[in-house]
Amino acid sequence: MARFRQTGIDFSIGTLNFLANVGIMLPYILILLRYQQTQSTTFLIALVAFYISRAASIFYTKRLNLNSTTYLLVTLILGALGSLLFALSSSVGWLIIGSLLWGYSAATIWPYFLTIKLHLTHTTSFKMKRLYWLVFALLGIMLAIDLSLGLSYTLTFSVLALLYLGAIPGGVLLGNFVNDFYQHRSHKIHRLHHIWRWLLSLIGFAGIAVLTTLRKAHLNLPSWVTLTIIAIALIVFSIELYSDRHVLPDYKMRLLNRGFLISFVLLFNSFFAYFYWGSIGMYLVFGLYLLGFEAGYAVFQVLAKHQTALAQRLSQGSLIVGHLLLLIPWRLSYLVALLLITLYIGYDNPTINTTLYEATDIDHDLAIVHKYRFSTYGGLLGQLTMFGLLVAVSAIMAQPLLAFFSPTNADHFWLYNVALNWPLILISLGISLGNIRHEPQHI
Repeated sequence: MARFRQTGIDFSIGTLNFLANVGIMLPYILILLRYQQTQSTTFLIALVAFYISRAASIFYTKRLNLNSTTYLLVTLILGALGSLLFALSSSVGWLIIGSLLWGYSAATIWPYFLTIKLHLTHTTSFKMKRLYWLVFALLGIMLAIDLSLGLSYTLTFSVLALLYLGAIPGGVLLGNFVNDFYQHRSHKIHRLHHIWRWLLSLIGFAGIAVLTTLRKAHLNLPSWVTLTIIAIALIVFSIELYSDRHVLPDYKMRLLNRGFLISFVLLFNSFFAYFYWGSIGMYLVFGLYLLGFEAGYAVFQVLAKHQTALAQRLSQGSLIVGHLLLLIPWRLSYLVALLLITLYIGYDNPTINTTLYEATDIDHDLAIVHKYRFSTYGGLLGQLTMFGLLVAVSAIMAQPLLAFFSPTNADHFWLYNVALNWPLILISLGISLGNIRHEPQHI
């Protein structure tokens, strides 16, 4: 009986680990697949609602006097409710509610899970068993059965809801392990304040919702209207960023740079790769990102023989060389360039986690949430910059926006390379150089 109970706990923690690692992307992918299958306006609305909820939620969390352990359980419950609504209903109203709940879960499950992992690392000797590949295999089997029986992802959504619920005991156990951390921590009540900022940010995210819809469907909006929406959103997020100028002042540029880079690689280049590699381009970009993200830290540590200062310089050199190689219009240098950039992202991610968490002037229970908040700022600014350039180019050349997001051939490679790709590379390179200049160098 004790062995059976331990197996259940191990599976629950493994499930939690799995959901935390894939939670930000898996719901979006499943909703996107459902939309592509049906081409239904209902699922397009649900997809946009999820995307906006996921982008906005990291800004609106941490407003109650709750610990990260409690927030983690909330994300699991909301994730279960969101996926269950997608399994049980095709009504646009219920799907919007499901998207909002699931979007919050997707945005916050990893920051809170990572926070608890760091608490465990620094206060206990607890080690998690790596069972999430077993959970991944289980969900993959359910998806295969779903598709083969033509169940329209109903089975997959249902199983995912059960996985969220099954992860709750693991979340409770991890919370019990870090009780000592919270007993020695002063509590701060996070009251709702600066309502004007909340209302202003809603305007910004409404603009992001319109732009997200433009990526999926054709809307007859004049170019000046779209550019006005982009300008307003840029102003809103700039005001938001300025209002947070006193939060993590020593790390803000690094986090903004991280968000911009991820947006540049995963958003822009997942579409631009078509003009190099055709229909497999998006998969190559995702594959390179995963490779670089997972291997970056280990690669530079090995190359530097575990000398921190040298590993940092090598990663920064990789970032700069990657940008310069992207300026060369050649298929192979394009892939190498993306790999070099993602290796830097993979190296920087765990180092900034450790740096922020161990900083004496930052609340350990808020450090990772702040990280993802400012990283999201950088990603949103990257999206708005890309859309601004794309809308201007499309208007001048009388091209629909979907000619970039849903291309049928590579005839416009040079148009997008010169007018869109190169400016974004130079902007990203400028931000990266500014970050390297201000980033503290390890001795």
